[in-house]
Amino acid sequence: MIAKEKANLIVVSIAIAIGMAIGFYSGYLGKETKQPGAAIRTSDATGHWKRHAEPASDINAEMRTNTHIRLLMQAIPTSALFNAGILPETLDALVTEGLIGQEIIRDGWERPFVYEVDHEHGTYAVRSLGADGIPSEDDIPKP
Repeated sequence: MIAKEKANLIVVSIAIAIGMAIGFYSGYLGKETKQPGAAIRTSDATGHWKRHAEPASDINAEMRTNTHIRLLMQAIPTSALFNAGILPETLDALVTEGLIGQEIIRDGWERPFVYEVDHEHGTYAVRSLGADGIPSEDDIPKP
């Protein structure tokens, strides 16, 4: 019985060693990764830790903003489909129609999206003013 347990332990040890070798070979193990807002080791000789320049809250806000834009870009034509091809005047109309929740019409920084509709050409655009809240290069999607 003890020999069988030792054999099982050897098999498990070999499997772990093979898994680690594959991980190192493929580059996923032994490599430092940067997570937003996480401390990372500098490349200098001191080995001191420092914070990533982009805080996790900004990354999360941007991800939330992109998700909300995708949802809005699906809800707007759905609303038009229900309303004889007429695009909604405001994003609040989507909430009133029950197509999306109130939180979706705000970006990741809790500001309302900019919604522009051209009824004449049947086009529309949804964008966020980004982290700074003013029209600039950080708008989502980019200007």
